Amino acid sequence: MMATVLRIDDELLLDPRLQAYLKRCTDRPAFKRALAAQMADFRQAA
Repeated sequence: MMATVLRIDDELLLDPRLQAYLKRCTDRPAFKRALAAQMADFRQAA
């Protein structure tokens, strides 16, 4: 859940530690699957 919040505000990512944390979060296979599923819902609704 934190990865989604951090992706919203680019100013938060000025801290290299947060950048590294976000990269670790978004590189996880579970995150990629969840994001793909969410985007598929949006594509279907469009």
